Amino acid sequence: MKFKITNDFKEVKQISSKILKCLNKKQLDQTFLFDLKLACEEAIINAIKYGNKSNSNKTVKIDCDITREAVVISVEDEGEGFNYRDLPDPTTDENISKCGGRGLFLIQNIMDKVDFNAKGNKITMTKFLK
Repeated sequence: MKFKITNDFKEVKQISSKILKCLNKKQLDQTFLFDLKLACEEAIINAIKYGNKSNSNKTVKIDCDITREAVVISVEDEGEGFNYRDLPDPTTDENISKCGGRGLFLIQNIMDKVDFNAKGNKITMTKFLK
């Protein structure tokens, strides 16, 4: 499945719902589905807010591939990208009370595999079907 959305937060839940609907026939447990929904929505929100800086002229591309082995979701914005290796750990004492930085931390902890393109404007998240 391929989607292209505007920088509208209202579209985030619509995309995650469409992806989850396609997974209904797989009879997956609620924890798996919750994790997938959370990661998907968080990645799209980050793309809109941080990648595209809420610029209404920019879009976000979402690709979802569902196989027998895994669900792979890619989210790409039209922003300049960022250095994903330089993200501060939100669980350290100096960062625990700061806002921000928790979304990617969550994604990295609930998905089985997370990759970024070299530019840093595309995240690919994999959740294996167990």
